[in-house]
Amino acid sequence: AEAVMVAANTASESSIRWNTLRGPREAVEAEVPAWHGDPLLPEAMVLEAPFALEESAAWREGRAMGQSRASMIPAHALMPRPGERILDLCAAPGAKATQIAALADGQAEITAVELHPARARALREHAERMGAVMTVIEGDAREVDIPGGPFDAVLVDAPCTGTGVLSSRPDARWRRREEALAPLVEIQQGLLARALDLVAPGGRVVYSTCSLLREEDEDVVRASGAEVDDLTADFPGMESPDLPGTLRLLPHVHGSDGFFVARLRGR
Repeated sequence: AEAVMVAANTASESSIRWNTLRGPREAVEAEVPAWHGDPLLPEAMVLEAPFALEESAAWREGRAMGQSRASMIPAHALMPRPGERILDLCAAPGAKATQIAALADGQAEITAVELHPARARALREHAERMGAVMTVIEGDAREVDIPGGPFDAVLVDAPCTGTGVLSSRPDARWRRREEALAPLVEIQQGLLARALDLVAPGGRVVYSTCSLLREEDEDVVRASGAEVDDLTADFPGMESPDLPGTLRLLPHVHGSDGFFVARLRGR
C-alpha cells in the first residue's frame, strides 16, 4: 500500500500509441523525442522527454494518441479481428475504440456507446482524425438500444474510482468518497451483465478498470458468473492474486497506470 501511494505522488510515464491506420511509425519517430518500446505492445512508444503531443502534426494527422501502456492492454486482450462485429460499451474519449479499429486493420464493424453527448462528439472527432470507422450511439449502455448484435467481442472499460491513475489525476484523491463506491459497483455490474447479454455464445468480453480496488474488479467479474479466460500467458508477471487468469497492474511494479483486465466468455 505504501508503494502504491509513493507511485501516486510520482509523475506518470509519458507514452503515446502509434496509430497503424495512419501510416508507418517512422513518421511519428521523426517528430517525437527519444523513446523506447514495449515487447508486449508493438504500438506503444514511451517518451523519454517532454513532448507537446496535441500541438504536433502527429496528433493533427491522427498518427499518434496519448495513451498509457496499461490502457493499451484491454484492446489486445479483446483480440479484435478483421470482419468481426465489435462493441465498446464505454467508449469516450476513444483511445481504446480507435486502438481496436487499428488492431483489426480497419476491417472490423465497430459500435461505440457513450452516455454524454459532448463526449460522444469528441469520440466521433477522434475517430475521424485517426481514420477509425465506427458507429457512435449516445445513451446509457445498460439500457440503450444497440443494433447489430450479437457481437463477436465486447469491451467494458467501466467508470471507476480511478485509484490506479492518481499520478495523472491527483485531484481524485480529494474528491473520492467511500460512499460513492457502492453506486459505482452497481453500474459496473450492470454494464458487464449487458455485455454478456449482447455477446455471441463463446464470444469475448473484456472487462477493465483503472481501479486497484477488489470490489470494482475481481468481485464484479465473480458476480457475473461467466467463465474467465487465462490472460497470464500473454501478459506474464501481471496476474491478479485475487482471481486466477485476470490481470492486475500496479504502478510501482509495472511502471504504468494501475489497471485491472479480465476476459470472459459469452454464455
